[in-house]
Amino acid sequence: MTKHFPAHGRYKIYCDDRLLVSEIQGPWNIEFIREWSTASIPFCEAMKQGGPWIAVAIIAGSMLATPEAMDALRKVITNSREIYGCIGHALVAAPDVAGRGLVEFAFERSYGDISTTAFLDDYASAKAWAQQLLTATPRE
Repeated sequence: MTKHFPAHGRYKIYCDDRLLVSEIQGPWNIEFIREWSTASIPFCEAMKQGGPWIAVAIIAGSMLATPEAMDALRKVITNSREIYGCIGHALVAAPDVAGRGLVEFAFERSYGDISTTAFLDDYASAKAWAQQLLTATPRE
């Protein structure tokens, strides 16, 4: 029997032009990933209608997550690309966010093969990176 835990972490989701932004307060677990990804679906569907888009996660507090949550995140990233037309994923975390060094390495190693990714210090840098990627990607 699988024990269910409450979701750890908080989120806010919104669109900024062709960016789907998730502000996340960590740490988080798999239950959080399930809750957040389900809440993201209507946003992903709306973004898909407008052509290529970029997902940006702005992390505060802690980037630490359970291994199960990281595995679930890989599935979310794959689905965002294959089902909803997301062309890139940016992770934003200030240098003082707990666990940044560990997660930065794991993020690029674990998710770089399924999406174009960037790991950045601030939202302005993420927007600039996303704009370059969007400009270089033809609209279908």
